[in-house]
Amino acid sequence: MNITYYIYLGVLTLAVLTAIVSLKRGLHSSIAVIALVVLYTGLVEWSVFYKMEFMPDKTNVQMYNFFHLVQYLAFAYYFQQIIQSCKVRKVIQVFLYLYPVFWYLLVFFVFEFNEWNSYVFVVGGVCTILWAVIYCYELLAADEPVILRYNSEFWIAIGLVFFYVCSVPYMGMFNFLANLHVDLAYILKIPLQISNIVMYSLFTYAFICQLTIIKKS
Repeated sequence: MNITYYIYLGVLTLAVLTAIVSLKRGLHSSIAVIALVVLYTGLVEWSVFYKMEFMPDKTNVQMYNFFHLVQYLAFAYYFQQIIQSCKVRKVIQVFLYLYPVFWYLLVFFVFEFNEWNSYVFVVGGVCTILWAVIYCYELLAADEPVILRYNSEFWIAIGLVFFYVCSVPYMGMFNFLANLHVDLAYILKIPLQISNIVMYSLFTYAFICQLTIIKKS
């Protein structure tokens, strides 16, 4: 494991702690969804770290496959709460109904539960980018000016766009790289971990913005 992985775990842990404090102070319901996702992510990543350290012969893929289902549904629900367009919200509602079916068919009939499912990641990641970009467009095109510096939803959307733009190409090719180009797959993990660091740093900042708003009110 390289140094960026440990930095990522540190930044994620900071995001988890900030999310816990924010939830205790009373977050806005939409931001609370992201805080819960961060808590779940921390649990998953530290469990993976434990397994790699003490049970290296066992795979972590099953844990990630289920994690992606929960994560993408949570992100879709989050953006459904904050996007203004009724048409887009209806599209997201369709996604919330169909994605679990898509996930089940791919995980149990196309791939196996203990295999990395690149299609699940790519579809969920691309849709998350789409929701985030639509939200940012609505925010920037709004008639009333918005102070982005303290807008938690904006920083969460930017974090998601940055991470998934970087990770979707890599994770979509992961099976190919892991089978035929192992060294390249290992090297490309570093930019992936850096994008994770940036995303969870932005999430932490978003939670801090919420704490500042709560304190002022």
